[in-house]
Amino acid sequence: MARAQRLFQIGYDGMNHLLLRRFLAEGSLPAFKALLDRGSLNRLLPTVPAWTPTNWSSVVTGAPSGSHRLGGWTVRPKDAPWDTPRTMSWDFNALGGTETLWEIADQAERKTLITHYPPGSWGAPLQHGYVVAPGVHDAPFSYALSMRYFVTGRKGAQTSVEQPGAVFGSRSTDVEEEGAPPGSSVVRLESALADGWCNVSDGDLVTMLPIVRRGGKRTDQLFLLARRGAAGHFERVAICRHPDGSSAFIEVPAKGWSAFGYFRVGPEKKQAAVRFRIMQADPSDGTLLLVRSVVYGTEGFAQPPGLDQEILETCGPFYDFAAVNMVQDDAHLDAWLDEMRLMGEWEVNVAKYVQKTRGWDLHFSHWHPFDWINHASVNYLDPRGPEYDPTRAEWLLEAQRRTYQLADDILRQFLELEQDGDLICLQSDHGMAPTHRMGNIPNRLQDVGLLVLAPDGQPDWSRSRAYVIPERGAEIYVNLAGREPMGIVPPDQYERVQEEIIDALLDWKDPLDNRRPIALALKLQDAQIIGYWGDISGDVVMVMNRGYGWGTPIGGGTIGKSRTALHGSQIPTSETPELSNMACCILSGPSVKIGYERDWQRWGLMRMVDLAPTFAHLLGLRTPRHSMGAVLWDLLEE
Repeated sequence: MARAQRLFQIGYDGMNHLLLRRFLAEGSLPAFKALLDRGSLNRLLPTVPAWTPTNWSSVVTGAPSGSHRLGGWTVRPKDAPWDTPRTMSWDFNALGGTETLWEIADQAERKTLITHYPPGSWGAPLQHGYVVAPGVHDAPFSYALSMRYFVTGRKGAQTSVEQPGAVFGSRSTDVEEEGAPPGSSVVRLESALADGWCNVSDGDLVTMLPIVRRGGKRTDQLFLLARRGAAGHFERVAICRHPDGSSAFIEVPAKGWSAFGYFRVGPEKKQAAVRFRIMQADPSDGTLLLVRSVVYGTEGFAQPPGLDQEILETCGPFYDFAAVNMVQDDAHLDAWLDEMRLMGEWEVNVAKYVQKTRGWDLHFSHWHPFDWINHASVNYLDPRGPEYDPTRAEWLLEAQRRTYQLADDILRQFLELEQDGDLICLQSDHGMAPTHRMGNIPNRLQDVGLLVLAPDGQPDWSRSRAYVIPERGAEIYVNLAGREPMGIVPPDQYERVQEEIIDALLDWKDPLDNRRPIALALKLQDAQIIGYWGDISGDVVMVMNRGYGWGTPIGGGTIGKSRTALHGSQIPTSETPELSNMACCILSGPSVKIGYERDWQRWGLMRMVDLAPTFAHLLGLRTPRHSMGAVLWDLLEE
């Protein structure tokens, strides 16, 4: 059997294999087709829950959630006080000692490049590797989420600052899955001379643009300077560091994104990059709709030290989260695709630069567009769903098609770096199936008296026997005395409370059609059958039924109409004729059978945990010691 010289893994978060096959059949994805002509496409079974950090952790460890511990976006020991800072998924320590393929390669003195990988990468003890721009959502170098500024000259306009989801712990589980949406602020244009600016002209209009840091603190600000031309249009829109026209460092064009500009943020005065785009302008009314990108650091975002400045100089700055709603209209879709192209090509350029200057033997990357557009469009693409409208669905399908075509071009650029003997793995971590109904787990626990909330919205620990952590949506915790510092449930009642939780979940019926929103609920001691165990996992592990998601329904309450499509909450095998929650993987390279597709209904699905041992085998490396996956022998030539 031929061995691979290198592993070239390319991660496309949320890529849906049924849409991929549809667009391939149309002939609109030449790079995908070229790779498939010498490779193999198969479904992959995600781990439980089918969440981003959970599955990307399994890819590099071969282990399920019980071992790598990342059943969500954070890790919190059960014996820790409630307000103890939690370990974020991107922190290498979150894996709790679960061995990764990166460590094994490092021991063999092989070089690994890890770019924008969601879990367990930052601080990885690599002597021969590189980590660049780690994490997703609450990434360490993403200082402030994107924002929208409604800039108006109307007299009497009420200013406001809003940053949804900025405060840790305030998000619901569904928003935790989607990521916080861009915040909106209303800011009022004033005369520059009346506002006390320096180095401005008569007629210049100005305003302050607030920046809300992650964590909800408003510690930074920039300033906008606008100038109307003789015909009344905005002939100049500039972003300034200070209320001084000479401090302008970004010129915002009438169309398209501005160039990146650099400024200092926070009390530490760290340098960060930002850019802006005008989505709408009405000079007669003195109104602008302006969007700002994520404020992302330009220092310290790569290991080893010094690599960050090399990448900044050769590849430019990076940011990790979209600034616009891609399904709002054509203009917003265009702006979003521009953002996604920048992110994808930046990752290509990092791979190219490190390959040229240092070399790499294993490459892991992660690119997120499919996940974002799926959340916003999948429910509307389901012909059997209540949100389906043929005209709207046609536009959304075209938006998906354009996203896959962009992904095809990013793949083409990646494949220009391929070398003889490379094992190519292009994969997703999950897909997404329609989620037309939404169930609020905390509300259900409140309905049966297991959870009681205090006036501030936090659990009343003196009366709550169970609780949830939004960043770990598949788990419910018993508030156990002697374990939790706030615990009240006596140890001899532990299993009884577990059973009460399970009864509350399985007795729950949707008033719409009497369906059960919960597919499976298990005591932790029984959850080994779905890959859950360990001292940080919830005491009850549950999976929602097909068509259901966790979160707050439209109109509130315990169960009702969904606000978005979701993947993590649904049973991983959820699938319709058009859309699937299952992941997919294209493998190509030494010993991989060309055109092979496993009959998964006869032999079972290939699993996320099977990738690490298969990679290790083909690279001639030892399998990670905590792996529970198997080499995909049926995919390989003898």
